[in-house]
Parts: sequence; structure tokens; C-alpha cells
Amino acid sequence: MREFLLYIKSGTEAVSSVQTYVTPSFSVDQSFWQERESCILHVIGKTSSLALAFSLREQINECIRKRLPERQKLTDGVVAELRHLAVGKVREASVLYGREMTDRERDDNQASWSSAFACMRQPPKDWFAWKVVEFRCEVHACQKDAESAGGYKIFSRHSLLRRTSLTADGASASVLGKLLDGRALLWEEIETLLCKRGVEVGDLAAVLHEGVLAGKVQWLPGVRMGVVSNWRRKRLVLFCERCGSEDRALQLIYCHSCEQGCAYCTICLGMGRSKCCTPYMLIASSASADIGREKGMGQPARLEWTGRYSQDQARAAERARRFVAGSHPGRSEFLIWAVCGAGKTELLFPSVAEALSSGGRVLIATPRKDVVLELAPRIRRVFPEARVIAVHGASAEKWEESDITIATTHQVMRYHRRFLLVVLDEADAFPYHNNPVLYRALARAAHETGKLLYLSATPPLYLQKRLVSNDRSKSASSAALPLASATHVLLPGRYHGKPLPVPEILTIKGLHKRVRTNRAVPQMTNAVKRSLDAERQVFVFVPRIDDVDVVLAYLQKAMPDRSEQMAGVHASDPLREEKVLAFRNSRYTLMVTTTILERGVTIPKSDVLVVGAEAPVFDEASLVQIAGRVGRSFDDTAGSVLFLQAERAAATKLAVRQISRMNQLAKKLAEAGGDNA
Repeated sequence: MREFLLYIKSGTEAVSSVQTYVTPSFSVDQSFWQERESCILHVIGKTSSLALAFSLREQINECIRKRLPERQKLTDGVVAELRHLAVGKVREASVLYGREMTDRERDDNQASWSSAFACMRQPPKDWFAWKVVEFRCEVHACQKDAESAGGYKIFSRHSLLRRTSLTADGASASVLGKLLDGRALLWEEIETLLCKRGVEVGDLAAVLHEGVLAGKVQWLPGVRMGVVSNWRRKRLVLFCERCGSEDRALQLIYCHSCEQGCAYCTICLGMGRSKCCTPYMLIASSASADIGREKGMGQPARLEWTGRYSQDQARAAERARRFVAGSHPGRSEFLIWAVCGAGKTELLFPSVAEALSSGGRVLIATPRKDVVLELAPRIRRVFPEARVIAVHGASAEKWEESDITIATTHQVMRYHRRFLLVVLDEADAFPYHNNPVLYRALARAAHETGKLLYLSATPPLYLQKRLVSNDRSKSASSAALPLASATHVLLPGRYHGKPLPVPEILTIKGLHKRVRTNRAVPQMTNAVKRSLDAERQVFVFVPRIDDVDVVLAYLQKAMPDRSEQMAGVHASDPLREEKVLAFRNSRYTLMVTTTILERGVTIPKSDVLVVGAEAPVFDEASLVQIAGRVGRSFDDTAGSVLFLQAERAAATKLAVRQISRMNQLAKKLAEAGGDNA
């Protein structure tokens, strides 16, 4: 069981500052301060809950600021008062924790009102363990050695060699720092990483804490705990430092690791258990200049791509590259708004090459595992000299070093200030859209001087307002939509120059009842027959998983001679990958599916039918993406898109309006020769 000591550092002179610290290894702190200044260390107490220790540190620092006048020396009497204050705050936290437990049980109907009130009348349980430690030591500064005089590094060379036993492969003492460079990991994840890379560290807590004291490593409790108060009462608040989730997303428990009250985050649980007693370590990437020297900064990254851009594609790709190459204070954002089938992945190549040439790393984040697996080999082919890894939940490469990382949504949380270029593919897709947790993780993965590049065919309105519209009072969806600005570029046409297929909308009363009772819906069956007779494949989108089997059975009964060539698929289908592959290979000519195939799937000579287009799951962006499955290839630039709805819906009209407007913009741009950007 790890224990964390809380102590106050005060100077030997009255003018010195007074500050409270938390440490897992007090001897490291003593040595650290001895190398820098003479001071007095007053130990307050210790606990196995890092969240409790951090909460007490904040409260004691606040008390010191209020009660200790500037330039006044910290006396033993004041220290005794602060020790007493810490004991009182621990008791208060125990009461609030017990009250929160009771409130949640009552709200979740896990206990009756009477038992809840009975529990509240009982003496509060000591949920938190705290041991007062009355210890005071004086640290006398010694002469700094040559290394420390030049600036303290993440891990001082002598301390790392003293505490670290590396494998016998001749690895240097800098290996540990490189392994953790630009990562945000729970304590257990660091141990896993070191184990995977064959690095043994005798006293990991001491080694990492040197970096914390030197300001090169930031550490936090996995779940932070605090107290807020209003006119009614005080309340315990919880916050996951990894994903940013709050309060009810945090599960209260009695923890057998710290042997006291604790909490873990249920939102990012799949990434490992973020808890009150688990340290969360954030190590920012070293300066990009250092990375560049190792890789040979100034030498262009070799891009092996034999394709050719259209005039509009070249314009968009060059604007994005200039954004990456430009120097702006702090992080900056750029949006590539390109319609479905515009070749968004290829537009990235110059930007990625620019970032690699500058000596930085690149992250491409995408919502789904299958897109990660599809992108990785494509990126490896065009950047043969770069180390490219695919990171997802089951990936064996998640602990590897790389130049280009292609990762799923939640895996981005494992990085901290690591990438010079961060690309978010499909910024409007689930689970990114309107998810502050994942946008927070994305922003944190970028280096302090890094660039955020968004790719989307249907960017959400908040991105449009921030990056597209120059006038925030106007919607970016207005008629005067700019084709380019300092923060975006719009590519309204497909790479082959042909317009997007415009969907047809048909409203059929009683549509769903007709399908369930096998009554004729000729608009549906005739459309499918026309496509199949023309030797085309058909996507049939439905709003719910339960609808997949219903619609599939209806179509198989209506066309029994083609029933063997039809299939249905959804997210929880155990044969999902096999069915999608069979559809790609034309083993199936018709696939009934939920929205899992609305993006990232290209089937030549295909048509689309949406059954129940009025359903809320089919919003404007979703319907535009679905329509974008059609006419994507050079040899088949047209096709049919049919929206069947049981009642009139706004989303279908908006989707048709957006597609029509993009076609108009593309036509004007072509007529102007692409010079109106």
C-alpha cells in the first residue's frame, strides 16, 4: 500500500515563502531541497489516499495565505494549528463522503427512505485514514554540483543510475525519460510500460518524484476530491483528472488498495481504473528541437505517393500544409471541410510530411477501430521511412514509440503534450461530437506549440462558428460561405469533379407498420430491384438494431431469388467484420445496417436506401454521410439515394439542402478556375 506524506517547507529566513507539498518518498525531497536551499520541513501527516493528501495541501496552502502575513516566519505554534486543521478536514471529508454515499443509495432506489435517514442518524464512519506525524527537520544547502548548476533535468543522472537497474542490453540512463516522454499514464500503466520494454526500476516512486520536484513531471490523483459549500450545506465533489468526468460518473467504493473511502471513474474505466489513490503522471514531451536533432531536422520526410491532386485538392492540401508550417504563439486550429468522396486522407499527406520534417510526432485520431486498421497500412505505404503504429484497445503497439500514431478515441487520453500535429478525423462523428471529455484529451495530446487539424465532411456548428465564420453573429451555414480563411479551407467538390448525388425524399404513411406486417411498400422494393438488376450493391440503413432483422426479412421475402445475397449487420454483431468484408468483396449485394457503415466504407457501384429517415439518429450530418457512400469512384460517379420517412422531418430537408449547396459551390469554383479562395 502506497503512502503519501504531507509536509510544509519554510525558509530559514522570514522573507522566504511557505508552501505545502505531497511526497511518496520524503528522502527524495530532503535531498532535492538540500541541493537548492536551506529550509525547514514540517511534516503534517500521512495517508494512503492521494486525493485526500492533495485536498489537504490545497486547504492548508489557502490557510497559510490568509493567516500568515507576508514576510512572517512559520512558527511551531502555527504548524501545530495546521496539523489540527488537517485532522478536522479529514473528519469533515469522512462525514461528507458518508452523506454522499447515502444520497446516492437513496436516489438509485437501492435503499428505502427510512433506512437512508437511519443511516444518517448513526455516527459517521471513518471513511478516511489519516496519521498525524509530528516531525521537523532542517535542511542545509550544500554546494550544487556541475550538473545541477546547469539546470535540473527530469531524472538527474546520478539518481537514476543509483535507483534504476536497466536490462543488460547497454541501455543508457536516459531510456526511462524517453519511454515516458509525452505520455499521461496511471501508475499501473507506467509499470506495464516498463515491463513491456524490459526496464526494471528499483524505486520508481523516488525516481519519478525527482521529476515532479524539478517541475518536469506533473502528478495528480487519478480522481481529485474537493469540498464546495453554499448557503445550504457543504458537499463533496469528485473529478476524474484523466477524462474530466464529474460527480455521478465517479463510483464511490471502499478500496482494498488504500483501505479507505475511494472513488473510481466509470467513463474511462476501459482504459484502466482511475482512482483517488492512484497517481496519474503527466510528462510533457521534450522540446521539438531536441527531437528534430535526433531525426535530422531540416531533411524532408520522404513521401511516396504516386497519386495526383485535382486543382481544388492541391489548393486545400497546400493551405493545410502552410498552417502546419506557420509559426503561431501557442496551439492553433485548422479545419479541412471536404465533402464525402473528396479524398480527405490524401489531403493530409503534405501536412504530415511538414510536421515530420520539423522533427515532430504526428497523431491521427479517428472514432473507430476499423478505420485505424484501414488507415495504418495506407500511411505506412506513403511514409515508408516513418515508424507508424495503430493504437486501439486490443493493440499490442500502444506502448511503442512512433513517428506517426493512428489511434482510436479513448487511447488519446494516454498522451500529454506529445504531438506537433494532431489530426482529428471525422470531427462530427460519435463519440467525438459534443463530447468535452474527448476534445479535452485531444487538446492535451498536442504539444504546447502543436497544431490541431480537423477533418470533416459535416463539421458541427460549433466548429464552423469558431473556424469558418468570420462574423460570430452569423451562422457559418449562411449563403456567403467562405471557401478559405486563416483557419479553414472548404473543398465542396469530389476528386473526380462530378457532383454529389442529391437524395430523393419520399414520405410514406404507416411505413414501419407496413414493413412489420409484410404489406407492400413498392417505393422500397422497386428501388432495390432497380439497383440489383443494374448489378449495383445496396446499402439499406435503418435507425435501430431491432430494425435490421425486420427489414432484412421483409426484403428477402419480397425478393426470394436474391435472399442469399442479402445480410444484416450492426455494432454488436459478432460476425460484423466478416459480413462487412463479404459486402466489400461483393459476396453480398445488399446490406441492411445501422449507422455503423455511414462512414469510412467505399463500395464501387452502390446505391443507398434509408428506411425511417425521420428517426432522431438520422440527423443532418448522418444523412449527408450516408448519401456520401454513393458515386465515390472514378468509374461510377453517379447513383441513387432514397430517403423513406414515415413523417416529414427537418433533417432530411437540411441534408438535401447541404448537398445541393456544396454542388453549387463546386460548380462556381470550377467555373472560376479554382481561384476564388
